[in-house]
Amino acid sequence: MPTALRSAETGDLRSVPPAVRDDASDCNLMAAIRDGDHAAYRILVQRHLGRAFGLARRLSGDAAEAEDVAQDVFLQIWRRRASWSDDGAQFTTWLYRAVVNRVIDHRRRPRNDHIDAVPEPAVGGPDAVDRLHRRQVADRLRQAQEKLPQQQKIAVALYYFQGLSAPEVASIMDASVVAVEALLKRARQNLRQSLKASAQTVRDSFDDG
Repeated sequence: MPTALRSAETGDLRSVPPAVRDDASDCNLMAAIRDGDHAAYRILVQRHLGRAFGLARRLSGDAAEAEDVAQDVFLQIWRRRASWSDDGAQFTTWLYRAVVNRVIDHRRRPRNDHIDAVPEPAVGGPDAVDRLHRRQVADRLRQAQEKLPQQQKIAVALYYFQGLSAPEVASIMDASVVAVEALLKRARQNLRQSLKASAQTVRDSFDDG
């Protein structure tokens, strides 16, 4: 997870004086940020950067890309602070929508994946095979999620991994609750089919016969 937010406008966040309004609501923090309050900005970053990063990583499948997305989203909060308007929606609704849109933008860019970035397989030690097994199973699940259509992937990430309700997901995705529930149903079906097809492959990988 990102440990700090780089910003040419605000400087190093570690230089900002200790926060004095840690219990302030997101709405009040944004009102202060709109007036240029650096301390309020730091509180907001500390409160929500991990959530933004987690969602971005779930959608992109790449930690470096997720960090870029989270950084970009929070930098835009500061740069566009003067235009912030409290329209009654929760800040997290806006945040998740911004993360989703930024991930989509990143997905449209050309990707350069290098073989050097692929980690070496674990070897040695009594638990090496067990670790490799768990890793392969987890990889299968991630691969199954990666194969989901984009809208299904977004709905799954928000509903199952961010713990949002269907109405909240619908608000973020600018869709109806019925549409979100249909996306989730199709996503579950697709995941089951994909995992069922790969289960035998995983077992075959550890078949001594």
